[in-house]
Amino acid sequence: MFVLVAVWHVFVSKKHGITQINDKTTSDESTIKNEAEDLVELSVKGQNIWSTHVVSRHLLELANCTPRAVEQFPKGLFTQEQRKNGALVIHVLVVIYMFLALAVICDYYFVPSLEVLCEFLNLESDVAGATFMAAGSSAPELATAVIGVFIAKDDVGLGTVVGSAIYNVMFVISICGLFAGSVVYLHWWPMVRDCIAYTVSIAALVIVIYDGQVTWYEALSLVVLYVLYIVFMYFNARLEAWFVPRCTRCFPMKHKNIGAESIVLYDKIQTNGSITLSATEADIGEMLPLTSDFPHQEEPEPLCQVPEGFFKKIMWVVSLPLCTVLYITTPDCRKQRWKKWFLVTFIMSLVWLSAFSFVMVWMITVIGFTVKIPDSIMGLTFVAFGVSLPDVVASLLVVKEGLGDMAVSNAVGSNVFDILICLGVPWLLQTGALNPGGIVTVYSEGLTYSSLTLLSTVAFLLISTHLNGWKLDKKFGAILLVVYILYTSLACLYELNIFGYFHPEECPSSY
Repeated sequence: MFVLVAVWHVFVSKKHGITQINDKTTSDESTIKNEAEDLVELSVKGQNIWSTHVVSRHLLELANCTPRAVEQFPKGLFTQEQRKNGALVIHVLVVIYMFLALAVICDYYFVPSLEVLCEFLNLESDVAGATFMAAGSSAPELATAVIGVFIAKDDVGLGTVVGSAIYNVMFVISICGLFAGSVVYLHWWPMVRDCIAYTVSIAALVIVIYDGQVTWYEALSLVVLYVLYIVFMYFNARLEAWFVPRCTRCFPMKHKNIGAESIVLYDKIQTNGSITLSATEADIGEMLPLTSDFPHQEEPEPLCQVPEGFFKKIMWVVSLPLCTVLYITTPDCRKQRWKKWFLVTFIMSLVWLSAFSFVMVWMITVIGFTVKIPDSIMGLTFVAFGVSLPDVVASLLVVKEGLGDMAVSNAVGSNVFDILICLGVPWLLQTGALNPGGIVTVYSEGLTYSSLTLLSTVAFLLISTHLNGWKLDKKFGAILLVVYILYTSLACLYELNIFGYFHPEECPSSY
């Protein structure tokens, strides 16, 4: 019996030991499993943390990038792939046609309406160039800026102002000198007057955006400053009569016959519109000063009349749809029966100038995006060309008529309008209408460079014009063209961050 009890005890002990071993094994397996699960969980958390870090870093880079300019415009008919495969040619053709459209609207409607406006208000040509002509040729920039505020919700950058400012002061005047057809003498007063106003505008812009923020009252101050500029121009004749004699005595001019107005090769403009020319230099001193008198324009040819010559016929066919639309919508104040409608012609010219320029800048921007040209470079070159093309056409048309002061005043006055109105009005709309009491954040890291660039162009224009004897000729035009190329090249290097990191990278776009 004792033996049986002992055997049973041994059996139970072994069984208990085996149970303990099994329990221990199960416990170890459970621990290992839990540790493995913990490791997996930690690994997943680590991956999530790394992914979050990568995403956050990517989002930070996107937040600091510059939005592509093409995003401000409506979506086109073609995708990026289609444009690369040949559809881009259509955009190029549209740009060429818009160039033709701007030339037609300026030649047939805008400039003639300005001529009648000057006669009606008895304005001097340089005053008209610095005010009505400058505002009209810069209307596309204002329209584009306002559209950007309400549609694209985009603020206005300084790149466009710098690009178009250099373009207006250097390139526009150089084209006038190269293609004027003759030497046009300039009077120093309009240029000095407009350059001083331009310098004041630059100083006001620097003060407004120095802290990188624009409030509603700062934007309003720019607009008020332009109103004061218009008031100043209203009293231009009195101010000129007071300043010119005193300044001429202190700083005698090289050409003694440059008086109160620009001198052109019109000796006398008869009441019937006929013009008498002087052939000798001795007669130049007796020429009549030119104020608001413009050469008499002949009645335009009927729209349906086919011109002679193969090239003219091709141009007539190409421009017929455009001319038909303009003929229906805009009175031709060159015709005697429509002359009283010059104000309607002027307003409709501004509408069409804005529309054509918007389409041209749109197509140029899409072309630059497709061929991967940075927006900063496009803004200084091709976009500046598209936006300021009305200034080129209008200035060239009036300088061919001998109105050099009007052309130069238009070029410089357009910059005053661009800074005070094309920047001031959109900023005022953003801080007063879209976000009352809000502020506009302005990228101002390049403020020093931009200010020096704008001021240096003003100084160079005044000094070079004085050294050239206050005349607009081919030599002067060539010098300005070379300087414009140098300025633009340096500006492009600056925009590409060659001299340091001033501009963030461009954001990706699916346009």
